[in-house]
Amino acid sequence: MTTCPVSQFRFSFYRKPVECDFSGGQITGDAGLLPLRAFDQCHHLTRDWAELLDDSRSEGRVRHDMLALLRQRVYQIVAGYEDTNDADRLRHDPALQIIADQNLGEPLGSQPTLSRWENSPSARSLVHLNDALVEQFIRVCGRQVRQRGEILLDIDSTDDPTHGQQQFSFFNGAYDQHMYHPLLIFERHTGCLLSVRLRPGNASSHARIVSLLLRIVPRLQQAFPDVRIRLRGDAGFALPLLYDFCEFFGIHYVLGIPANCVFQHRAERLQKKLKRRYCRTELPQRYHSSFRHRAHS
Repeated sequence: MTTCPVSQFRFSFYRKPVECDFSGGQITGDAGLLPLRAFDQCHHLTRDWAELLDDSRSEGRVRHDMLALLRQRVYQIVAGYEDTNDADRLRHDPALQIIADQNLGEPLGSQPTLSRWENSPSARSLVHLNDALVEQFIRVCGRQVRQRGEILLDIDSTDDPTHGQQQFSFFNGAYDQHMYHPLLIFERHTGCLLSVRLRPGNASSHARIVSLLLRIVPRLQQAFPDVRIRLRGDAGFALPLLYDFCEFFGIHYVLGIPANCVFQHRAERLQKKLKRRYCRTELPQRYHSSFRHRAHS
């Protein structure tokens, strides 16, 4: 960055003084977060989350309340600053100070403060936070769901690479890396997150899926008794316990099945046909077909 020795210039045009100031003042590049904060305030999302979090800090030593820290961290991630290290710079950002209801000029939480705060909630608080996601979905999207007449639950796991000696960071052979393996449940039509669980890196794709669904599906059926619930997932969730769960609650489900020699043999003729067509046209080919299959055991 180049330092200018003169920060101000004065000009005079038609006896009227004009002053140019290059000091900049308090500026921000994240003002686009303000409309999101307005939506948050309308539906009191972060306020509800903060009320569910434990706060074991000594009241006389608290400089940043729970709601301010939560908003600072959430909106920092939304803006693309995932690392808590970014807070050392962004704690002085005027837009984030406004979002967190902090007086302008008063710094927000530092990186050590945010790191300690992120590790403080109890397991019970995290369960209540997941329940709050469902309740907020019912309140905010209820009208849209009733008009559509369908809830589509997308279940999936994702890889969260780790670097260093983080707790529960393990090597996952399928992803060929050290990682966490979070499990997420979204409602497809609205894009709302209904539940999430952070799991060790060596957890299987389907680990804890039924326990998460047990807290979601009965509540959705109670809130929307006339709405059809569907569920879909990839082959990592092909386990009999999940089939039984869907059958018991009357959920329509589509789950992938891992490849095996029987399926590969049934698809071999179509694969050769598409390969010849690709060689002839040099265009990507896609073909949909179906067949019935049942294991002998």
